[in-house]
Amino acid sequence: MEIRDQQRVLSGFTARLLRKHFGKGPESVFVSVGDGIICIYLRELQTPVEKVLIENDQYSLLYETRDSLMAKCLPELREQIQEETGQHLPYFYYDWNMETNGGVIVAATEEFGSLPKDPDLQEVDEIVANVTKKTERLPDKVKSVRLNNRTLVIYRQGILVNIEKEIIRVGETKVLRRAKRSLERRALREAFDKNIQLLQGAAQEVFVDWAFEADRSMIVVIIDPKKMK
Repeated sequence: MEIRDQQRVLSGFTARLLRKHFGKGPESVFVSVGDGIICIYLRELQTPVEKVLIENDQYSLLYETRDSLMAKCLPELREQIQEETGQHLPYFYYDWNMETNGGVIVAATEEFGSLPKDPDLQEVDEIVANVTKKTERLPDKVKSVRLNNRTLVIYRQGILVNIEKEIIRVGETKVLRRAKRSLERRALREAFDKNIQLLQGAAQEVFVDWAFEADRSMIVVIIDPKKMK
């Protein structure tokens, strides 16, 4: 099956899957397929109940609910991805931006981080490494992959400091994830806004998620190539 056909099929499947579990599907789904990785960008997914939670500043409950729903969605999505693309992508990352009503789901192989780096994106790797050094520590590995002109995916490994590892050990990952999401998004956004030419467009949205137990992280930058300063 051609990549465009894979993207079309996975887009429709994801919309139906989220509608089944969330009670409302996203208004738009954009699927990007790469070697060892698939990124799904979602727009306008919030349900009426979630909008009420946001109005009442109950973000913790909102994220907990979505985590529970995604736990039901991901096994089905993993199976469908393998059926349509032939790729076994067991590792998932996802993040939501409640202010823009956007979100991403990333599926990757365990070997993705070991694939060769793109020399054209070395400067992006360096920017992300420097941002991570300021907020946590210098990563053991950073690798950026441009799936298309609107989707940049950045893999990091070895970023946690000892206090974060202890927080994870005692099971307080929800608080850690929320704090890191706010801190890292802000720092990354500031860095990307200063490097529009390097990104070949403006950073429209920035998403971040972590696999804490494996000390890995995935960043997704949604780029607007029409906005160049």
